[in-house]
Parts: sequence; structure tokens; C-alpha cells
Amino acid sequence: MDIRQIHDSIQQGIKDTERIYTTLGDSFPKLLSVLTKSGNRSLPALQELLGRIGDEFSSLGDDETGFFEDYNRRNNALFDQLSDKMAALDSINERVSSIRADSEELEIISLNAMVISIKSGEKGRAFSTITENLKKLSARMISLSNELILDERNLIKKNEELKQSFSSLITIQKELSSVEHGVSSADIRTAVDTASELLRGKYELALGIMKPIQEAMTGIQMQDLIRQSSDQIRIALEDIVSLEAASSPEIRLDQLSMTVDLIQVCLRILTDINSHLDSSLAIFSESWRKVNTILDQVEKFRVSFIADFLDTTNPKGCSLPCLLRQMDAGFTSYTTRISRYQQGQKSMVRDSTTIVREVKHLRTLFETIKPIIARLQHVRITQQIEVAKNSAIHAVKDTVDHMSTLIMQSDTRVQETRKELEAFIDSIESITTSFTDDAETDNRALERIKQDNTAFFNKMKGLQDELYSMVQNLEVYPASFQKMCNEVNLQLGTLASVKDLFSRSKTGLEDALETSTAEKKRLLSELGVSSWSIRNDTLRALVERFTITSHKEVAGQIGGFTVEKSGLDDIESGDVTLFF
Repeated sequence: MDIRQIHDSIQQGIKDTERIYTTLGDSFPKLLSVLTKSGNRSLPALQELLGRIGDEFSSLGDDETGFFEDYNRRNNALFDQLSDKMAALDSINERVSSIRADSEELEIISLNAMVISIKSGEKGRAFSTITENLKKLSARMISLSNELILDERNLIKKNEELKQSFSSLITIQKELSSVEHGVSSADIRTAVDTASELLRGKYELALGIMKPIQEAMTGIQMQDLIRQSSDQIRIALEDIVSLEAASSPEIRLDQLSMTVDLIQVCLRILTDINSHLDSSLAIFSESWRKVNTILDQVEKFRVSFIADFLDTTNPKGCSLPCLLRQMDAGFTSYTTRISRYQQGQKSMVRDSTTIVREVKHLRTLFETIKPIIARLQHVRITQQIEVAKNSAIHAVKDTVDHMSTLIMQSDTRVQETRKELEAFIDSIESITTSFTDDAETDNRALERIKQDNTAFFNKMKGLQDELYSMVQNLEVYPASFQKMCNEVNLQLGTLASVKDLFSRSKTGLEDALETSTAEKKRLLSELGVSSWSIRNDTLRALVERFTITSHKEVAGQIGGFTVEKSGLDDIESGDVTLFF
């Protein structure tokens, strides 16, 4: 490699380093700026969204829990009261059946008595008339008893329907008090909290990339020294290249002496350049190794985080989209249960009201029986009087006594049943009125809960859509940041190649120095002299154009002259004295 090629190589190195350092000088601040201005795809935006989701679930059901607890205690007590009252209908059923049985027996006995009275002829006519009247009243009692039984059976049926309504309502009530919205809200909050905590840690790691970028920026400080040093070599080499062909051995020896000195100066400067490049590359490499390590860690976290918390295809684990979808399904079930409960309440109100109406009708029938019983009592007394004064029918005394017993039993049962019906009606009306009022209050509360849950559901749908969009485009660092990092990696690789170029130039100069030194020795021998002093001031003039003090001093030492520091004596060797 001759001097001209070395000059061209150095010139190329100057251009390359200038371009590389300029690019890096632009890239580092831009990288920091992008980090501080990252948009809604950044980790903070996702963390903020998860926070909003967590807040929504934290407030979910706060007032519902207390409502359903009070609601359950009140309704369970009410159901117990209703069940106790409905049990009273069983004893009413027994009495109605007994009244009918007594009426049937009374009718049969009255027929037997009529037969006996008829056999007694004219003497038994009065008793026969009384017994005929008794038979008619018994038949009427049987008819009314049958009607009572039919009504009572209908009442039992209504009671069974009410019990079924109770059972259904209690079941739905238990479901309401224990139901979750498709998935445990605690599970979602746990997943959100875990994801948020991980994001906080990784966000700090992601932001930690700023420090090595800032550290890398200190490597740019070598740029001016490398540029000025390279320019000084370029100037020196241009002087060597510009030397004209010598007209005599003396002039040639003078040129060779200057060439040797200039090459030595260039070699010393190249040593400094390589040292500056090594320092710069060491700073860049160490800092950028940290940058790439953080980029790799953050990318692994991003992939892992998506798989663990944001994978829309994995229904197991902590996948928030899947948990939220399950919540959606549970929400429909939850509101459906509320509607079913409201419908069940209406059925309860309707069935209990029907029972009250049926029992009141039953009471009306008993009111119809009351005058019949009174007439039966009158007949009973008349019979007893007739038997006592008419010896012809004395044989039916026991029969008359038994009929009297049956009439008295029926009268007692009718009175007891009427009292029970009155008590039942009073208590059941009080309970059903209270239940109806509570049901209306509950219905308003349940409507509010449904509205609140609907609002929550709609809000969560919006957050789900927002989360889905963010998952689709989740980037810890913007694409522009990744692109610039790749560009920096490329520039650092190119800078290492430029250092090799300067190293090869140094080797070429060493070869040129060896060649020039050998030629100089040959000419000295040819001229018969042992040394030579350079006759022109080219080197001295060249040194005046140097901008780095240490290089001026080196050139002075090589050229054998003193470099005037021009008032810069306090500047350490190697400091920059002038920038163009």
C-alpha cells in the first residue's frame, strides 16, 4: 500500500467516522425522546387499563352482598311463618272430612228412625215428620260437605302450588346470594393484581434502558479528537504526496528525511486514533450490550406476559380476556336469575292471595252451614222431647241420643273450624300483605341491581374491547425505537470495521517508513554522510496547522525543533487547542 492509497484510506476513514458519530449523535437523543413520549401501546397504558378493570371489580357487588344477606334473613323467616300457617290447613281438612262423615251417618240413622216411626203407625207420625226434616237437613249437610271438600281439595292444591313457589323462590334466592358473574370476581382481581405487579417490575426494567443509552452517549466525546487527529494525518500525507520528483540526490535526501519524519508523526497520531477508537468502542459495546440485554429480557417478558395473561385462546389459568368472557356468560345467567326471582315473587304473591281468597270462600260455606246446624239442634231437641213423651217410639231413644251426639260434634267442629279459618285468614293476610309490600320493595332494589350490573357489564365490554385492541398491538417499545436500536447496532459494527481500516493504514505506514528509511540510508551512504538536516520548513509549517497540542509536541520532537505554545502552556498534552 503506497502513500497515496494510505491517504485515500485515511480519507475514507475520516468520512466513515464522521458519518457514524453523526448518526449515533442523532440516534441516542432520539431514542431517549421516544422513550419519554411512548403512546398507548406502552406498558404504563396497559397497567392503567388493568387498574381500571381491577377498580371496577373491586366495587362490584359491594352493596349487593349486604342486600342479599338482609334479604335472605327476612325472607327465610317469612317462609317459615307461611309454612307454619299452611300446616293449619291439614287440621281444617280433617274437620271437614269428619263433618261429612257425621252427616252421612246422621242421614243413615235418620232413615232407620223413619222406618221405626212408620211402623209405629199414627203414634209415630209426629216423630216421622221430625225425622224427615232431619233427613233433609242431613242431606243438605252432605251436599255442603261435598262442596267444602271440593273447595278444600282445591285449597290443598293451591297450597301445594304455594309450597312449590316457596321452594323455587328459596332455591333461586340461594343461587342469587352465592352466584358469581360467570367467574369469581376475586379470581379476576387476583389475575389483574398479579399482572399489574409484573408490569410495574418490567416497566422499571424497560425504563432502565435509558441509563445505558445515556452512558453510550459519552463515547461520542471521542469524535472531535478522532476527527482532528485524522485531519492532521491527512494534511501530513497530502504533503508527502505533493512532493515533486527530486532533481538531485541532495534534494531527494531532503524529501526522504521529511517523509520519514512525517510518517513517524502520522504513526504516533494513528496510535492515538486507535486508542480513542478503542475507548469509544469499549463504551459503546458495554453500554449497548446492556441495551440489548434489556431488550431481550423485555421481549421475553412481553411474550410470556401475553401467553399468561392475554392469550385469548387459553380458557385456563389467568387469561384476562377468557376470564372476562366467562364473566360475560355469567352476567347473563345472573340477570336471568334475578328476573326468575322477581317472577317467583309475583307467583308467591299471586298464590298466597289465591289461598286467602279460597279460604274466605270456605269461610262463606261454613257461614251457610251455621243456620243448618242451628236447625239440626232444634230438630235434635224436638226429637228428644218426642221420644220422652211418646212410649210408642221409645225404642229409638238410643238412636236419637246418637244422632244428638253427631249433631253436637258437627256443631263443635264447625265452630272450631270457623275460628281456625278466621285466625288463619287474619294471620295469612298479615303475612301476605307484608310479603307483597316487601316484594315491591325488593323488586325495586333488584331492578336497581340489574341496572347497575347492566351498566357494569356495558363498561366491562368497553374495557374488554380496549384490552383486546391493546393485546393485538402490545409493544413495550414503539416500532421506531426498535428500528433505531437496530440502526445503532449496525453503526457500531461499521465503526469496528473503520477501526480495522485505520489499523491497516498504520501497518501500511510502517511499511512505508521502513522503505523510506532504507532509501534514506542508501542515499546517505551514496553521498558519504552520516546524517542530514532538513533544509526546508515544511514540517514546521505543517505543525502550525495541527490543532492538538500533544501532536504538535510529538512533531517538534521528531523534527528537532521547539513548538511554541502561544500562551497555552497550561494545557495538558493531548488537549484540544483549536476546533475548526
